[in-house]
Amino acid sequence: MSLDGVSPKSITSSLRLAATNVKPAVSDSAHRRPASDDKRGVRGQQTAEANRPTEQLQQAPRRFPRYVPAANVAQLLLDIVLIAATQATVLLLIYQRLGLEGMAQAGVVVCFSVLVVLLFFYATGCYRRDAILNTSLSMARLPIALSFAAAVIFVALHYGFPYLYPSARVYLSISRDVTIILIGTSISLGAALVSRTIIRIMLNLNLFRRRVLVIGTGKRARYIHELNESHAHGTLQEIHFASEAILKDGSMKPRLAPDRNARFPLSLSAVDELSMRLDIDEVVVALDDRRGINLDGLLQCKAQGFPVTDFNSFIERMTGRIDLAWLEISWLLHSTGFQMRMLDDGIKRGLDIVLSSLALFVSLPILLLSMLAVRLDSPGPIFYRQERVTLNGRVFWLIKLRTMYQDAETNGPKFADEKDPRITKVGAILRRTRLDEIPQLLNILWGDMSIVGPRPERPCFVEELAQELRLYKLRHSVRAGLTGWAQINYRYGASFEDSQRKLEYDLFYIKNFSLLRDVAIMLQTLRVVLWPDGVR
Repeated sequence: MSLDGVSPKSITSSLRLAATNVKPAVSDSAHRRPASDDKRGVRGQQTAEANRPTEQLQQAPRRFPRYVPAANVAQLLLDIVLIAATQATVLLLIYQRLGLEGMAQAGVVVCFSVLVVLLFFYATGCYRRDAILNTSLSMARLPIALSFAAAVIFVALHYGFPYLYPSARVYLSISRDVTIILIGTSISLGAALVSRTIIRIMLNLNLFRRRVLVIGTGKRARYIHELNESHAHGTLQEIHFASEAILKDGSMKPRLAPDRNARFPLSLSAVDELSMRLDIDEVVVALDDRRGINLDGLLQCKAQGFPVTDFNSFIERMTGRIDLAWLEISWLLHSTGFQMRMLDDGIKRGLDIVLSSLALFVSLPILLLSMLAVRLDSPGPIFYRQERVTLNGRVFWLIKLRTMYQDAETNGPKFADEKDPRITKVGAILRRTRLDEIPQLLNILWGDMSIVGPRPERPCFVEELAQELRLYKLRHSVRAGLTGWAQINYRYGASFEDSQRKLEYDLFYIKNFSLLRDVAIMLQTLRVVLWPDGVR
């Protein structure tokens, strides 16, 4: 972390690039002129230099952005290469002993095994930033992910592959299936440990570290600094700060006086020179006051290959949410997003019907056992119906397994507190494992909810929060969801501050909606179920 350009003087010294030893050529036919002619010539030359920024800019070499790989993408690619290569090598050597019919069949087994393993690595959060930076956390999640992967692979091998390969008897043998699974998961664990060791070495070498130049030293710049320190971005991001004076009209002329020995033409803006000197990967404009600011230098900077990002866009990408404290409606209005096409809506609704029907069928035995436990634990109905708000503000009846005593809201509705005495013993277990939400699959089938979307709130809370939080009703532009972007990134909300933070995540989801993001949220819901944070 560094601070550049606190004063115009320090900016001037930091902007001057190293001079080369190349001297301007002097013609042999040059002759001595009177001093008055020299003065007129110097003044004319300075005037010409000041009036030729475009010509000099064209002479500047274009700077191509430095490629900095994302740590999580590098981790994924390394896992694919190591796990696939090791599994393929081992199984192709011993496939005959295992009873597999040919190398092609062994290749199908390897591809399916690698795909399932990687999906559960992702679902358990092995590619999240916290797991990338914390090796012990990542190592702890790997065995759990492989356990789930082994169960899925066993079901597929024993019950699915016999239909794919009717003549292969190996899949009907439980011992052979278990042998294949043990070989695959053991290899996957070893390859995953090696890949994470390699990524740790690359992190220590700062190979994933991006250099960011923030224009501004006010409140917005300080907020970026605080976020960078609190969200562990410092390991992956090196931020430099420059004063707003670097963009002011009056500060440009004395700083950019002609210099014949300069490496690049000095018509380049001060931001250009500083970006080149620090080898910046991105420029972020975080100005508290734009009065008296000349943005021409930023345009020249962008033309030279330096990406220029607005403050709100940078914060959105950095945090995965739309920060309401700094939100400018004009930015939200003119930025890309909030686009859900009719085709997307149709595919999303089709996925909701198919996946909720399948989930309801698979979870039916667990649902019946949970219903029995609720009945035996405390008197009252098994199911609990509650009004909630969904798409376009429509109120519907949400169905849940009852987790509180029958007279829990005699004093009026309120958020559940930590260790809430209204929650029954069985209800605490159901809430922690999210099993109380299985009946909501019926709400999804009926069209009241979607699998992914903002969590539905009660009408009384909606009216209260809509008065206090700007843009709160915008979350009702999509169907309420069983899980969502806020649920996988933030803890259970039981206060006004929590509701505001979850709204910021919901707005990010609505603005950046995509079907691929929905699939990612569904997968990472497993991590929330396994390691719940603040469940009440």
